[in-house]
Amino acid sequence: MLVYLNFTPRHGPYGGANAFLRTLMTELTRLGVSFTNDCAEPADIALVNALTDGIRINEVARIAERGIPIVHRKTGYRGRGIAELRAEVDGVIVGDRLQIELSEYAAHSIFQSEYSRDVFVSSGFSGGYSVISNGVDENVFNTVEKPRFRRPRPRRNWVRGQPLELIVSAWSTDPSKGFAEYAVIDEALRGRRDVRLTIVGRTPRGVRFRAARVHRPVPSPKLAALLKRHHVLLQLTRWESCSNALIEGLNCGLPAIYLESGANGEVAAPYGVPYRDSIDEAVSALSERYGQILEALPENPYRISLIGKRYLDVLEAVANGRMPAGAETAVETT
Repeated sequence: MLVYLNFTPRHGPYGGANAFLRTLMTELTRLGVSFTNDCAEPADIALVNALTDGIRINEVARIAERGIPIVHRKTGYRGRGIAELRAEVDGVIVGDRLQIELSEYAAHSIFQSEYSRDVFVSSGFSGGYSVISNGVDENVFNTVEKPRFRRPRPRRNWVRGQPLELIVSAWSTDPSKGFAEYAVIDEALRGRRDVRLTIVGRTPRGVRFRAARVHRPVPSPKLAALLKRHHVLLQLTRWESCSNALIEGLNCGLPAIYLESGANGEVAAPYGVPYRDSIDEAVSALSERYGQILEALPENPYRISLIGKRYLDVLEAVANGRMPAGAETAVETT
């Protein structure tokens, strides 16, 4: 099966969407799929991702006119993308509205979470869809440490009485990524030895963290190694359709302290505790559930070996004119 995908992989650290799509392509290639990003090629099916690489409705229409069925993976543009796409007009985010308009030519849509589906339906989407979360490469994001010149070993979990190591992983410096809250937490942790904070990734210009250790962005293998040296992922982003940073941390064995916004709770509720303006309260709540969460984490569904098969099932079904298993239909509301 040859799949058109409007995406050019970028190597190195380049944000969650790039990381997921690159991982998805690798897994689907392993399952026998071939890819092209040339929309003039005679593909069997098109997997159009959001508005990636500037794709617009005229290009999607040309693909459909050639008889190529289209699956459209939608993602919310609130809090992401350029200002033009994230603007709100008549109660709908511009980037979301443009994606809804593409649905005229799509045979099927994929949402990364129920939250994302609900946002699009309330904004005017109707049609057949599947909800499929993101997934990470378990060969990289797992609970096994691989020290240089030493045998692999299970990651070391937190032991009560030791300092609790929190980590934030962020690519974007957008205000929606939680930096105002991280600055407050950073101040609260100054001089503390029982709870420590690390931030890996990009940070806003002019923002200075005094207690937190800050690491520059690193490629996935180094990011995974860094995550495994910590105990808890701190995730206070807003309006995420399905945060890759969050599921990377979960798969490295880190329970989450998360902001109840977007799909964060949908993804992390079984594996963490919500943050309600107090890092001490969140740490206390997590400490009580830490052992229970560690037992649940290995069964989390955010792994590419599971997600890749679900994408393949959708692509094969749509390419053959069938409704994918488990698919649903959203009806236009008035």
